Amino acid sequence: MRSVHCLVLGALLLPGLAHARNTSEKEKTAPAGAAKNEAVFGDPIQYKNLTLIPVGTTKAGPFQKYTLLEAGLEAKSLQVRELAGSSRDAQVEAVEVRNTGNYPAYLLGGEMILGGKQDRIIQHDAVLPNNRKWTRVSVFCVEHGRWQGQNMKFAAGKAMAHAALREAALSGSQSKVWDAVAAKNKQQGSESSTGTYRRTIQNEKVRKQIAPYRDEIVKLLPKEMKMAGMVFAINGKIRVADLFNNPVLFGDVRDKLLSAYLLEALGQKVERNAPPLSAKAAKGFFDEVRKGKGMKMKGASGRSVNYKKDLPNAIGADTVDAETGQTVRESYIGKQK
Repeated sequence: MRSVHCLVLGALLLPGLAHARNTSEKEKTAPAGAAKNEAVFGDPIQYKNLTLIPVGTTKAGPFQKYTLLEAGLEAKSLQVRELAGSSRDAQVEAVEVRNTGNYPAYLLGGEMILGGKQDRIIQHDAVLPNNRKWTRVSVFCVEHGRWQGQNMKFAAGKAMAHAALREAALSGSQSKVWDAVAAKNKQQGSESSTGTYRRTIQNEKVRKQIAPYRDEIVKLLPKEMKMAGMVFAINGKIRVADLFNNPVLFGDVRDKLLSAYLLEALGQKVERNAPPLSAKAAKGFFDEVRKGKGMKMKGASGRSVNYKKDLPNAIGADTVDAETGQTVRESYIGKQK
């Protein structure tokens, strides 16, 4: 039997991070509905049970510019509110967003928003035109014990849902989302009367565990690669795979994604004999999910079109910007067996 012990990132010795050598692999099959994006899978970065495969692109610009949630809210070019800005009209499963900026906005599935009648996460990626109109955006509640508030507006949570929570959201089940929130809050000792996920993502102890480890990984990312994504594994098993068709957009969200990956790892067990993930295996994972048939999802916002894939080994979605015809992001969660 394999020996195991709990992984607590705060106790890890950061100099132990290793940049493992491996032959880079190339993925040449473009996803449906997008221009061909040749992806290059780089050398694994690994430490104990964690492996990160950087993914680069050979795609040349120019690249579409997008306003992101936090930057837009800070600049006040994005506003988020309960439906109609009214307590009476508010619904658990939706909010409204208005984009008055210079560029379309890109909201990532799993991004957290705080306030309103309860805290939420964005259900799936959304591309919102800068047409100054209020646009309905699908969300999930991550605070089951509150349905009240004086201010119907939202602020940025400055965090992404961890993999288990994103997987629950992709299932379409609000109860599974609540279960995933409760499990992570309990694991991190962040339980509260309203059960909000913000108690974990704003927990200073958790942030202090994640930040230095994330920073060390960033130092080992290949400087010569035009990075557009990452594949993240725990104990050699792929947990998250993200690939963007836009390396500029990826660069803007890279650290937020890394923090979410590492939050998933907190409390996981270390299987000492588990083989690390290879670039070849990461390529094979993308090969397989790209062949899967995507089903158009209901409730897409603005000019986004989302295609969900629920496969034996993964669940995720491709997001297409209908204005440009490009697949902006392919994002998959490896199913745990």
